[in-house]
Amino acid sequence: MDNPLYTYSPFNTRPPLELPEGKRLAFYIGLNIEHFRYDLPSFQSPNVPDPMGGGWRDYGTRVGIWRLMEIFDEVGIRGSGIINSDVCIQYPQIIEAGIERDWAWIAHGQTNSIMESGMELEFETQYLADMCSVFDGSLPSRPTGWLGPGLSETWNTPRLLQKLGFTYLLDWCCDDQPFSLDLPGMISVPYHLDTNDIALALKGNFTGASYEQMVLDQFEVLLEESAKTALVMALPLHTFVVGQPWLSKYLLRALKTICSTPEVWVCTSDDIAQHYIASTAAAKELATA
Repeated sequence: MDNPLYTYSPFNTRPPLELPEGKRLAFYIGLNIEHFRYDLPSFQSPNVPDPMGGGWRDYGTRVGIWRLMEIFDEVGIRGSGIINSDVCIQYPQIIEAGIERDWAWIAHGQTNSIMESGMELEFETQYLADMCSVFDGSLPSRPTGWLGPGLSETWNTPRLLQKLGFTYLLDWCCDDQPFSLDLPGMISVPYHLDTNDIALALKGNFTGASYEQMVLDQFEVLLEESAKTALVMALPLHTFVVGQPWLSKYLLRALKTICSTPEVWVCTSDDIAQHYIASTAAAKELATA
């Protein structure tokens, strides 16, 4: 694809990627914690209000998130919380619990009821500044990573985020390794769509056992391939999907397998971005020495 944001890089021509402590596969959970406005329609239904869709999503912030936190605590995972800034306002208890656990935070717009695509430059500039203002008042530090609501961007979004101190995007799901964008100081970190729980749930014919098998199949192949060069496995989750009782037990079983594997670096998306940026900078210094 001819994309002005990044240059084509065939996987088989890259130098080997290394991870800390000789690990081979970086694994992180991208946990989407979202706020949906009750006065706007969702992408699934034109109804306002929408008791069924709204109630499904509210389950995630009322119940699902707390079940998932217990699961993450059990297996020793620091979450990478992908949050709308409205989450800081509407659900401060969630933010407090995540801060206590030293989670990483990824910006996700203001609300999942408003997509980034189609915004005019002036509006988006102020929109992102307002988002960051909320984060600055609610989090230990401003996020450096971004996932657009519905993975939406404008052509201006990466540049605007760069000016606000961001260093990585999750939106462009085209690789199993981080890579530099054609925008100085910005990189892409993998975020896998095919194992995204919301995409699977909306397709239907979705069972807990099939979800567990799918996650483990993804893991086993990436682990095997990582013997040649380090890779990243991202597991995108939503509080109102895998936070449901019937599915959470299968998630726990898969996570126990992944997190107990010695070759796996259990980390956050921030950890991956920081390691890649530092490694790339070191490699450039060595090449010019």
